[in-house]
Amino acid sequence: MATQNTTLTTSEFAKAAGVPVASISKLIRDGKLKAKKTGGKWMIPQSQLGSELVRALKEPARAAQRKAPAAKTGRTRPAPKAKAVPPPQPPVVAAPVSTEPEPVQNVPTPGPAPAAPPAPEARLEEKTYTIPEFAAMTYLTEKGVEEWLRAGRIKGVQTASGEWQVLDGNLQVPDINRLLRK
Repeated sequence: MATQNTTLTTSEFAKAAGVPVASISKLIRDGKLKAKKTGGKWMIPQSQLGSELVRALKEPARAAQRKAPAAKTGRTRPAPKAKAVPPPQPPVVAAPVSTEPEPVQNVPTPGPAPAAPPAPEARLEEKTYTIPEFAAMTYLTEKGVEEWLRAGRIKGVQTASGEWQVLDGNLQVPDINRLLRK
């Protein structure tokens, strides 16, 4: 006469109950499902398949399965936005070349040229800090200071040797001022 297996592993029990293995494992951990560890595996009495807890786990799983297809049909992706196409430009037509010289117009000479932006060397007159000095003054790391310099979030100049110098004016910027160590 063959002996009947009265205990099931967690995966066998979950399959028989129709619920996820993780749910069964959680019930065992919480002490809500009686199980005994044998040979490194949890063994659950087959008699617990009809328990109230297992039936309660089945209901939400069934309800989710019934609702899942309906929920998917209601979803639609937004239509992709059309890319902006520039309006067509008229073709460029070459002007006829004339051999006669153009008349010279009397154009007044402009005043002094507007001032050019200051060269990086001129900005060095402003107090500057090395990257380690600036990092020590703020909550930024040296790598963070370098990245912010490259991204333009912090103003700085490079010396002839290629070393970055952070300008003192950055300390007046609110986003950087809040990062100062007090």
